[in-house]
Parts: sequence; C-alpha cells; structure tokens
Amino acid sequence: MIVSIDGKIVDEKKACIPVTSEAFLYGFAVFETIRTYNKKIFRLDDHLARLYVSADVIGLKPKWSFKKTYKAVAEVLEQSKYKEEKIRVILTKTRLIIMVEKLQEKPSHFYSKGIKLVSFLGKRNIPRAKILADVFCYLAKHYAKTCGAYEALLVDPKKYYVRECAYANVFWVDGGELYTTNKNILYGIIRDTVVEIAGKCNFEGIKLKSLLNADEVFITQTTSGILPVIEIDGQKIGTGKPGPVTKKLMKEFEKVVWGK
Repeated sequence: MIVSIDGKIVDEKKACIPVTSEAFLYGFAVFETIRTYNKKIFRLDDHLARLYVSADVIGLKPKWSFKKTYKAVAEVLEQSKYKEEKIRVILTKTRLIIMVEKLQEKPSHFYSKGIKLVSFLGKRNIPRAKILADVFCYLAKHYAKTCGAYEALLVDPKKYYVRECAYANVFWVDGGELYTTNKNILYGIIRDTVVEIAGKCNFEGIKLKSLLNADEVFITQTTSGILPVIEIDGQKIGTGKPGPVTKKLMKEFEKVVWGK
C-alpha cells in the first residue's frame, strides 16, 4: 500500500495522525473510495466533488482545497505499480490522507450468477455525507457476512422502506422499467453512471415486501460496478438468475468504464 499524508509519501507502518485529532476521537472526517480502469481513475472530479459536499454537510472546513487534493491524488498514483488501484481519500480539518492499494477484483461468478442480500433495520445517521464514523455500516456489512450474504440491505425500521445497502445503492426492475430510490441515501457515483446509461429511470420509494417481488434487483458500488442480486433474505428474486435488463446495463457499463 502507498500512503500519502499532506502530499508526502510515508511508510505505511509509520503513517499516523495525532490521537487528539477530532478525526480519531469522533470520526469527524469525510472520505471517498475510488478506483481505476485501465490505470485511469473513473470520474475523479465527481468523487472529489462528493467528498467536499460531504464536508460541507457536516460543517467540516478542510484546509486542503479541491484543486490541491486533485493534484495530490494524481501524484500518488504516479508512484503506483499496481495493475488497477483502489484509492481511499480522507479529509480532516487539517489533513489530507491518501491510500492506494491493489484493487481486489470480485469473483467472476458474482457477475454471472449473482449475489445474495440480507435486510438490516436502520439507516446511516447522515445519509448525504460519506463520513469516517460509519460504524453502523460496518456492523451491517459484518452481519451480512455472518449470514453468508454479500451485502446488507438497509431498511427503515418503522415503515420498512428500502434505502440502500451498507456500501452500495439499490436498483430494481418491474415490468421492464428501471427504478431506484432517491430519499435518505448517499448518491453513488456508479449509481449516477447507471442512470445516465439507462437514459430513463423512475425514482420511487419501495417497501421490502415489494422489492422481494421485483422482476430484477441489482446493486451498484465503486469497486464492483453492477452486481445482480438473486436472493434477499432467502427469497429468490425473479428467476433466481441475473435478468435481461441487468445484463444489458452491465454490458453497457463495461463499455463505458473500460473505454470500449
């Protein structure tokens, strides 16, 4: 892993911030996870824009400007020898931390056969901000793993409306129409890309019971792109295989990100 703090490459084992930092004590910091395709960062401008929006949402006024952060990310990547990279950018009040590591591609069967989700009641405290203090999401993801599922589907505990996954956005297909929600969620960069590719998408809320009866379901996330969902809480979705709309969007997405 390559680690940069305030624009300087440091030894991973010696990288540190003060224990008195609000980022350490309270998680008062924001972050972005970004990846490359063919050694090119996908939508870096959009990721960093969301980073600074997150900072604004929680009232964080970082010392580092957008322009300087952009430059620092580019400089760190010049030092990387990985085939494809996963990049994590963290902004605190005074620090800019960039971590670059080898991207771990998901198994091919995740895309060809699909993944499983389990529901998890609750939502992130500040959905519009990607904050460092995301223990809730961590616990939700851990719960999903213990259940043998890939991701946790966050569901409102009172009205059972589906929001998003711990680390992904959710889409569904009903009657050939594409849907996703836009209430109380983090607007994902890949989510936006899929909406652009699809050309038409309906923005509506959906309860868990209705989602279970959807023709198709898939999730989107930065490091994995589009992943078809074949099962939620042990119930088969659609035919139990990736659906035609999902597969078509996956092909179009691949063309976009790999420059084909």
